[in-house]
Amino acid sequence: MEIFQSILELFGGLAIFIYGVHILSEGLEKVAGSKLLSFLNSSLDHPLKQGLFGTIATALMQSSGLLMVTMIGLINANMLSLQQAIGIMLGQEIGTTITGQLVSFQIKGFNLIFLIIGFFFIFFSKDRKLHMVGQPFFGFGIVFVGMNMMAKAGAVISQTTFFQNALLTMSQYILLGVLVGAVFTAIIQSSTAMIGLVIAMGISHSITLDVAIAIILGANIGSCIMGWLAALQSGTSAKRASYAQIFINVIGVLLFLPFIHPYTNLIATTSGVLSRQIANAHTIFNILVSLLMLPFIKPLAHSVEKLIPEHEEEKSKKSKTRFIDPRLLNMPMMAVKLAKEEVLRMGEITCEMVLRSSQALLHKNKENVKWVLKHEKDIDEITRTLEEFLESIPGEKLNPADQDRLEDLKHLITDIERVGDHANNLAEYADELADKKISLSKDAKKELKTISILVVHNYEASLKALKNENKKMIAKIAKREDAIDKLEKECRQNHISRLKKKVCHPEADTIFNDTLRNLERISDHAYNIALSLEE
Repeated sequence: MEIFQSILELFGGLAIFIYGVHILSEGLEKVAGSKLLSFLNSSLDHPLKQGLFGTIATALMQSSGLLMVTMIGLINANMLSLQQAIGIMLGQEIGTTITGQLVSFQIKGFNLIFLIIGFFFIFFSKDRKLHMVGQPFFGFGIVFVGMNMMAKAGAVISQTTFFQNALLTMSQYILLGVLVGAVFTAIIQSSTAMIGLVIAMGISHSITLDVAIAIILGANIGSCIMGWLAALQSGTSAKRASYAQIFINVIGVLLFLPFIHPYTNLIATTSGVLSRQIANAHTIFNILVSLLMLPFIKPLAHSVEKLIPEHEEEKSKKSKTRFIDPRLLNMPMMAVKLAKEEVLRMGEITCEMVLRSSQALLHKNKENVKWVLKHEKDIDEITRTLEEFLESIPGEKLNPADQDRLEDLKHLITDIERVGDHANNLAEYADELADKKISLSKDAKKELKTISILVVHNYEASLKALKNENKKMIAKIAKREDAIDKLEKECRQNHISRLKKKVCHPEADTIFNDTLRNLERISDHAYNIALSLEE
């Protein structure tokens, strides 16, 4: 009965450990995620920069699996090349060791201090920033509670004959230990949890160092298995990334296996505490593998691309969106950043639509009409995809600034989509002029050209202000918006005068007025976009 209770405590402790890691990860992302995004914005053109990004990102996310999924999303969003992703994977290998190093220190009583600090900030502080800071403290405290439970249960389980025989067998047949580590890691889908369990066993001296190292090697392979299974039903980018990760981890394990006994002896000299030795074994192994693979990033990327070519039919099925991918939802702050990039891209397309539709009106250009009508359908598809993506971002996992930004983006896509609709209307008016062979007067064309140039400039300025988050541009955009409103009224009055003098074609009357109305509405939406920066 005591053994059964200990087994329950072991897996209960593992569950608490995983939950603590989850809370810790969410808290760290909220507190430091913006810094990580700044790093991503900088050029990741060198393997060392890529490796550093991978290390920091994995330490924040507390999951190499989640980072892998996010990287696949970034590759699909054209934010990363496969070569850059492999560089990040090497850093990811190092990042996975940080939690193990922290929990291997037996700091008795400190887990309660972390829990109390975190609890106080989360439940008693009204400051949103302190609430965010409290989450990683609380999560870290829970991690140690789980570790203590696993260590206590492991001490009892290790006394059983079955467990001692299993340890002896794995000590004699190292590959069996590797297999156990790989399979168990694949089942629980967390190499961090697997390493935490092994270190907990080390704290209670329930495991030997050589067996612990074998299980760690297996855990590195096991961390790839779920990604590989998921990639089987995914596209080319997912397959390439998962195979690259498998190659890195399998090659690393195969290189180390012949030297596992000398390596064990070396690790034994790094500390007199078994739990620290296990953590050191994991860290040193992953650092060495990353350094060994560093010169081979480019050849590995080329090999994987040749092994898994992209099919033509897959290229044709690609979404109209460029920067967003459902896999990015695993990292909400990254999802918000890339959603903004997609909104800006949507703005650029609609700006070109306004420009081309205006030119089509003035010059009866059928090619511009076709281009605008085609891209209006694209804008509708991008809008639907963006709306679904934004609604799927878990707002509760964002810091206050990104929560506000998320709400702004939801309103902005409405304004930008409406600009696309107005541009489409202008293109249809141009088509009608061409089909019915209706001509605008020279003065009417001149007025439409003047107001359309002002509208395009104002819309471009609002998109630029949004991109750079430049509030200083709002006043200039507002001033130009007022000028457009006044000009629209003048143009209407002038048009009435021309109609009375029979200078303008009567059939052009409706088209001219509707064109003015649509251009003025585009300017209104441009002003709305600029105003979003004030909120």
